[in-house]
Amino acid sequence: MIHSLSTHTNFVNHLDTKTGDKNSGSDIEPGALFNDDGQLLKSLQKQSALTAVDVKKIELLQKSGRTDLSVVQLIMNLGLISETELLGQLSALCHIRILQPDDYPSKQFGQKQFNSQFLKQHQMVVISEADELIEICVNDPYAPGLQQALSFAIGNKFLKIRLGFKKDIQESLDRILMASTDSFDNEKFDELDAVLLDQDIQQLKELASEAPVVKIVNTIIQEAIHHGSSDIHVEPHSHQLKVRNRIDGVLITVREIEMRLSAAIVSRIKILSSLDIAQRRIPQDGRFDINLEGQNIDVRVSVIPTIYGESIVLRLLYKKSLNFDFESLGYSGKNKQRIFSMLNKPHGLILVTGPTGSGKSTTLYAMLQQINDSEKKIVSVEDPVEYKIDGINQIQVHADIGVSFSNALRAIVRHDPEVIMVGEMRDSETAEIAVRASMTGHLILTTLHTNSAVSSIERLIDLGVEKSFVFSSLIGVVAQRLVRRLCDHCKRPVPTSQIIMDTFEEDIESGLPLNCHEAVGCEHCNQTGYKGRLSISEVMLLNEDFRTEAISGNANIHQLALKYGMSSMVVDGFEKVASGQTTIDELFRVVLE
Repeated sequence: MIHSLSTHTNFVNHLDTKTGDKNSGSDIEPGALFNDDGQLLKSLQKQSALTAVDVKKIELLQKSGRTDLSVVQLIMNLGLISETELLGQLSALCHIRILQPDDYPSKQFGQKQFNSQFLKQHQMVVISEADELIEICVNDPYAPGLQQALSFAIGNKFLKIRLGFKKDIQESLDRILMASTDSFDNEKFDELDAVLLDQDIQQLKELASEAPVVKIVNTIIQEAIHHGSSDIHVEPHSHQLKVRNRIDGVLITVREIEMRLSAAIVSRIKILSSLDIAQRRIPQDGRFDINLEGQNIDVRVSVIPTIYGESIVLRLLYKKSLNFDFESLGYSGKNKQRIFSMLNKPHGLILVTGPTGSGKSTTLYAMLQQINDSEKKIVSVEDPVEYKIDGINQIQVHADIGVSFSNALRAIVRHDPEVIMVGEMRDSETAEIAVRASMTGHLILTTLHTNSAVSSIERLIDLGVEKSFVFSSLIGVVAQRLVRRLCDHCKRPVPTSQIIMDTFEEDIESGLPLNCHEAVGCEHCNQTGYKGRLSISEVMLLNEDFRTEAISGNANIHQLALKYGMSSMVVDGFEKVASGQTTIDELFRVVLE
């Protein structure tokens, strides 16, 4: 039984010809395999593999014209069906057998028709080759351009198609391509591919260097810096490239650009960051420095692939604007003094905790600045080194060459420093080394991703540190969040809310005024009502009585922390609302929700 694939290529029965098996009742005829992905969607919906909403979503994406992904790739990228289920449905509907790992060949076939670059690009393995027949295995028979390429490559031969899992196909390709030696013809094809790729790269470089694209990228960065943004998000969507700036912790859409400029803009940023503009399917990280408006700014760039193109985040690190003063960071006088008492200890472990973007690194730098003097050797290991501080030996993590937090920390201890700052405790090995170093004469400063000061103790125990070691080594914990600070130019007094009045009932009876304000918006704050951020914190300080009670019985750690002087983060936030530094809405957004 023969089915026409195109005017050049014949398509034979997909099933194993050894058994002669021919399933019937399929919704898709073998000859229509490459041509009617709409029929495939209907069949998947009929089999309850996709819902009507799923099908509609895929059809809208295809009609938008903003993606060149096949229907199979869209289904997989959207996470609608697992690879196993999708291949099983394709096998049943299209009568195509799925290969098992043992079915793949041990040597390369089809060298005259397909070079190694083509096989890798289309995730394809040639299973066998005869005078009139070529048998291939693919993960996605609907891949863009595959039909035309096959029609051109195999001429009048018959084609038999199998399905395979991505992992199995990749392992087979790695194995057979490594074992085989490319022929002269393959080398010619590879050279042609290389020329075409170079032309594509050169075109992108030319587009990225044109004045309009350069101006757009420069304007994007200048606007972000002018408004004090911490991050720039360049995100491709179905119809437009959206630019959003994170200002005072909140993302604000500032620009929408036509998608036709997306590739050039992304390439321009990649060129600035010394990234590979030809590589578009894997994440990349880079950086560059700029000097603008009198500021030296380090720009950290992260690129990730999405279904509509590459998404980029530029993190702006302002060298001159960072203020290491605890008061300007928003710490109350009480919490500042508790932190200073921790830093006066000769050895032990100090933790700063909070979610991503809560200002942990800034607090660590403020601590280092507080204790930095010529009589102490201070070493830090960071990923990345965000700010350079005179007098401190700073080490950048390079995991790809073996410089991890744990390896660096192990080496640092041998240099006999008084103070060690570890950017983050990510694993049990780093935690164990840090705790032991804190118990042998070193002051260790580090961060953890926990929601409160008390939960950091549980987190250390989860990382494998013995409970007795935790309490023996731990000096204290600072847990924090960042809230937006009211703009001094436009904030407006408001009646005090009931929740604030209840919280400060004793102060009201004593005649102390509450100074609550609300956000208004003006030209100084970009009409947001807020300008800058300040910390909301709680500081848990351990003394010998605290440790004794915590280790000896089943004491509630949170109650112990309050008993020995800790004010909760919520109370600290209420105090900042009552003093007119932020609003109750902002406090609820960050802390109480």
